[in-house]
Amino acid sequence: MLWPGGHGGRGVIRLRVEWTRPGGADGLYTVRAPGALMAGLWWADDAGPLPDWTAFAFLPIDPSGRGAFRYTGGRAVPREATHVFVRAVSPDMVTAGEALVPLGDRQPAPPMEDAVRLGFVTDLHLGGRPWQAGRALAMAGAGRAVLCAGDMVNDGTPEQFALLRQLIEDRLPPETPMLAVAGNHDFSVRPDAGESFYALQERLLDRAERLGLAVERDTSGAWAARLGDMDVIGLNAARPGRKLAFQRQGQLPWLDRHLTETAAAWHVVLCHAPLLAHNPQRRRAGDMPYFSRDGQLQRILEAHRNILFLSGHTHISMNCPAGCVETDRERSILYINGGSVRATALKPEEPLRPKEWTEGNMLWLDLAPGRAEITAVSLVSGKRVARGYYRFEEEDRRFS
Repeated sequence: MLWPGGHGGRGVIRLRVEWTRPGGADGLYTVRAPGALMAGLWWADDAGPLPDWTAFAFLPIDPSGRGAFRYTGGRAVPREATHVFVRAVSPDMVTAGEALVPLGDRQPAPPMEDAVRLGFVTDLHLGGRPWQAGRALAMAGAGRAVLCAGDMVNDGTPEQFALLRQLIEDRLPPETPMLAVAGNHDFSVRPDAGESFYALQERLLDRAERLGLAVERDTSGAWAARLGDMDVIGLNAARPGRKLAFQRQGQLPWLDRHLTETAAAWHVVLCHAPLLAHNPQRRRAGDMPYFSRDGQLQRILEAHRNILFLSGHTHISMNCPAGCVETDRERSILYINGGSVRATALKPEEPLRPKEWTEGNMLWLDLAPGRAEITAVSLVSGKRVARGYYRFEEEDRRFS
């Protein structure tokens, strides 16, 4: 479809979109902006760009006046979006042309009624300067619970865990539970003394119980916590030496039994590293040491349904072109790699990128039976990340 827009410095700005499939954001976006150097694309309504969303593309314009961006990864269009806003900038970086292009007859997605909102953070790498970790915890604390997929501190020292515990007390509301698993940076190179990851994990589980969650602890180190009709499960797949492996045996057999015996609208599984088959870095098996029993864990998950597998470790930006969320449509399993509270990497690099694309994020998980909505939020600007927004509808067995 070819949509005319507004006028730039040297001509009419036009946008052509070839959608990959109905309902989603994926497709080829082609901008015609004669005389422009670059263009940016934002989701918009009839008043202009949505103020609380980041841009989803910045693209160079060639001498013929054409630029193109291919949106991939299964992202969704924000519910409130009715238009695409295009801004083209001239080579002198002064003149800008704008176009507000309607999305046509595309139907808005229905609201998520009765959803449980969870805040998800990963890779805080808390060391000496706590502003990023503190901001992420304060933002995530507005949800029903905060989940963390590990690397909460950088060196596993008692001093860093003491700082983290104080930060949790200062930044989280007293009624908000926090649940966490170990990352490979959460263990010190020297023997644990005083504050340590497992001591913190036990305090967090005790706190969750005091706040009314039903908590199940296994001797293997795995745990589960009931949050309404949501089942949150923790696997500790990291050990001293910054290795990705199950330090304590028995976690995977326990997981299989727990998934078999426990009914839930969603089983939310926390594990520090992504499964090899769902790694957004797209590396081959020999390129990176993953936690042991990767294949066994993958088979256990595929034997069940309605699972969100939450991981971190990669520090890949939610803005990376391939995306950081994958779905097994037949089993309603979502694999979510949550970027990082610390700076992230955009792979492959793009010619034009704003700072808020790589300076850390947290995620909102809005969950209801058969439905899930994933929204990344920039820690720099506080805006929702357009490339970090996904919706899942079980009845369609696809992202929409």
